Amino acid sequence: MMVTLYQRQEDGSTRYVTFTDRQGNLFGYYTLTVTEGRDFFLTRERHHTYELESDIQAALRRMINRRLQQGYEVLYSWFGKNQFPTLEERIQLKMQQNIEKAT
Repeated sequence: MMVTLYQRQEDGSTRYVTFTDRQGNLFGYYTLTVTEGRDFFLTRERHHTYELESDIQAALRRMINRRLQQGYEVLYSWFGKNQFPTLEERIQLKMQQNIEKAT
């Protein structure tokens, strides 16, 4: 899974945040990586580790919903087959709303 959001700032810059669910190894805990910053090359990366898949799903929904409420827009998203179906549906709906708003 990968979701990238962006938000235009008052000074004209753009702030990016990317969520990925890559794991350190096959037998490790579920890991959510959040990368954010104003430039893709100058970012801060944080790792959140969860014991259960349900915990990572709940945390991911909270983090993405909070940023969408703050005015972030969806730049890119990719989900594995049946990975996070309700979140994928919400992201797709938000992307469709952005397209309709732009036209």
